[in-house]
Amino acid sequence: MKLSLVIPTYKKEREVLDQLERLYGYLTRVNPDFELIFVIDGYVDRTKDILESYITNNHLDKARVIGYKKNQGKGYAVRYGMKRVHGDVIGYIDADTDIQIRTLGYALNEIVKDDVYAVIPSKFHKNSNVEMTLKRKMFSYGLVSINKFFLNLPDSVEDIGCGLKLFKKSLIKKVLPNLHINGFAIDSEILNEIGNLGYPIVTIPFFMNKNRSDSTSTNLKSIYRMLGDIISLSKNNIHYTINDLFLVRE
Repeated sequence: MKLSLVIPTYKKEREVLDQLERLYGYLTRVNPDFELIFVIDGYVDRTKDILESYITNNHLDKARVIGYKKNQGKGYAVRYGMKRVHGDVIGYIDADTDIQIRTLGYALNEIVKDDVYAVIPSKFHKNSNVEMTLKRKMFSYGLVSINKFFLNLPDSVEDIGCGLKLFKKSLIKKVLPNLHINGFAIDSEILNEIGNLGYPIVTIPFFMNKNRSDSTSTNLKSIYRMLGDIISLSKNNIHYTINDLFLVRE
């Protein structure tokens, strides 16, 4: 199984090498047929140069760096990377090291099964190990509730924003042409598209490191934009439903 992991990267020059080293080392041991694609979401710091230099000097032929000048958002970076991969399993993971590597191990164990097409972690899984402040817990519950209210998510989905997701290539080929969100609501959009297609999703435990980095997704502007994107996706769902009704009548 060839695994392609897209890593959307924005202003991570201080920590991205830690993520590269641990992903490369771990996958070399457990799933040697892989590629890591770092998508630099805007050349705003030295992240691109740092990664390219390290990859070249250490002969890491299964890692590559792509990107573009202007910052576009996580969703754009994920799509940009997914269009340039070669794996049988395609996914994405955050560029920092907040997610414990064993979460990826759980995901890999599930995605290799014949009847599994999508795997996502959940902070609310009974076996998860996540320390959250009350504020963050309320935000996470609220985000899930909003998504379930407005969007067509598979029944098994109980969390949205955990920064790792894996999919079979056959599913991504169906989903990718319908994606257009550039911001953090890319997670919601992908899960909504999977729900529209009627595919199930397997939920696994989520393990987070205690010393969490500062997230680029927690400012109010990003939150408002994400909510707006979710509402716009719900309007698309209504449009598709109406079209389906007319098709049935014909």
